Amino acid sequence: MLRSASALAVLFALLTPAPEAPIQVPVKAGAPVTAPVLDIGGKVLDANGKVLDIGERVANLDESVTNETTGTQRTITVAADVLFTFDKATLTGKAKSRLEEAATLLKSEARGKPVKIDGYTDAKGSDSYNLELSRRRAQAVRDALAGLVPGTDFTVAGHGEADPVAPNALPDGGDNPKGRAKNRRVEIGFSR
Repeated sequence: MLRSASALAVLFALLTPAPEAPIQVPVKAGAPVTAPVLDIGGKVLDANGKVLDIGERVANLDESVTNETTGTQRTITVAADVLFTFDKATLTGKAKSRLEEAATLLKSEARGKPVKIDGYTDAKGSDSYNLELSRRRAQAVRDALAGLVPGTDFTVAGHGEADPVAPNALPDGGDNPKGRAKNRRVEIGFSR
C-alpha cells in the first residue's frame, strides 16, 4: 500500500507542469524598460444606473422653516401657520423674523437670479377659494421680501391644494390636522 502511494506521488509529480521561472532580460544602463503586454479579452459591460442628485435639508426646531437643496434648486419653505392667521393673507408679527431668515439666504445666494414664490393651502374649502388664498399669501410674502431684498426679480403663483406634501386625510378618511398644517405653506425657490 505504501508503494502504491509513493508511485502515485511520483506519477503526479511527473504529470504536473513545473512552474515557469520568471524571464530575466538583461538591461543596459539608461535603456528603457518595457513590460510584456497582456491581452486581456472578455466581454465589456456597460455600467448603467439611475443618477440621483445629492440634496440637503435643514429645518428649524419646530419645522416651520425648512431650507432644502436638490441639484441646483434651492427651496425655502415657510409654514403658512407661522406667516398668517387662519383664512387670512396678512402677515403676522412672527412672519417678519422668518422672512428675514429667508432674505439673508436670498441676499447671499440668489443675487441676480429670479426667485419664485409659490403659495399652497390644505384641502379644506373650495378649489377656487384655496387657489385665490394661496395666490394672495404668495403675493404678501413677495411684497415683504421685495423690501428686504431690493432689486430681486420675484414671480408669484398660487396653487391652492395642489401638490400636497402630506396627506390631508387619515387612511380611515378622518381629518389629518398635522398633514393639513404641512400642506399650508409658502415656498421660495431659485436656481443656484
